[in-house]
Amino acid sequence: MIKNKQWTGGIDEEYETQHFGFGSQCLKIAVRQMVEQKIINGVKDMESLLLDSLLLNETDKAILTKSCDKLVRLYCERAGPSFDVVDNEIERILTVPSNVVLPGDEYQLDQFTDSEYEKLKEEVADLRKRVERGALMEALLKAEEEELSTVDKVCETAKKDMDVLDLLSKNSETNSKSVLSETMFLSASVNLKQKSDFDFY
Repeated sequence: MIKNKQWTGGIDEEYETQHFGFGSQCLKIAVRQMVEQKIINGVKDMESLLLDSLLLNETDKAILTKSCDKLVRLYCERAGPSFDVVDNEIERILTVPSNVVLPGDEYQLDQFTDSEYEKLKEEVADLRKRVERGALMEALLKAEEEELSTVDKVCETAKKDMDVLDLLSKNSETNSKSVLSETMFLSASVNLKQKSDFDFY
């Protein structure tokens, strides 16, 4: 079968993968596997066609199968020099020049001194503290908002209670006035009756 070069990775492979989505080593291995599969499929198709079209006994069939397997190995071995040409072409196309900087690596163009690095660290620490303070403030504001909503509910309940008390107070005043007037009416009626009884005797 075709000898695949082992994948070794490396900086160039990583850079190519970042740029193209795949590296030259991976592509070389994939090309070899595709060619090998094409050779195997072609020879197996030929073998099937010969077995179907010729009336062969079991011995001839076994010889044909061995011959086809040998043909596959021969094709794969002879493909070696062609793969060297293909490999060179793949490297020529996919190699990222050293002067090309990928978008993800543009920040590395600016080199920082130790003092600048320390200053950046301080800025990051300051920003982190500000974020923490912001988160704490947000938590406090949420707690205060919940507390205020509770107070609003209590005030609303108290207002409803006051409305009920006002209504009861008005009703009690009305009731007491009606009771007073009824009492006065009854007492007046009693007085009239007593007077009329007295006058009668």
